[in-house]
Amino acid sequence: MQKVNEYFNRFVEIVSEILLVVMTIIVIWTVFSRYFLNKTPAWGEETALLCMVWFGFLSMAIGVRDNRHIAVDLVVKNLPASAKAFLSVINKILILIFAVFMIVEGTKMSIVATKNYLPGIKLNSSILYAPVPVSGAAIIYYILTSFFRKDVEGENGDL
Repeated sequence: MQKVNEYFNRFVEIVSEILLVVMTIIVIWTVFSRYFLNKTPAWGEETALLCMVWFGFLSMAIGVRDNRHIAVDLVVKNLPASAKAFLSVINKILILIFAVFMIVEGTKMSIVATKNYLPGIKLNSSILYAPVPVSGAAIIYYILTSFFRKDVEGENGDL
């Protein structure tokens, strides 16, 4: 199970890194060609947007994996360890419910979008909505594996 976890983590990280680099290169090229060549590529803006959406949702899954999502811990800091552990489980369950919602609704959005195409890159519009259920599945994986590993949260009290 440890090897699967390592491969999955590395895959999500590498895809995210590639998307960030590609997006940066595309934006630089689009700006350069617009201002210096006086010709903007039709595919530039849409491709950068597509990379940004995929990167954003995969990064959200990585944030859940690393327990770096937004939390208000003003009250939690002063609670006893047992209450912190209970709230941590509740937090994970709520994130799990939201991830299931992402899969269900993201799949619906992707199916509706199959009737349209992105005009600049001539790809099906569903590719723009696909990261919602994909990241929802990754979040579910990360939440479920967090129940079976010793988290950092027990050491520093973070939820």
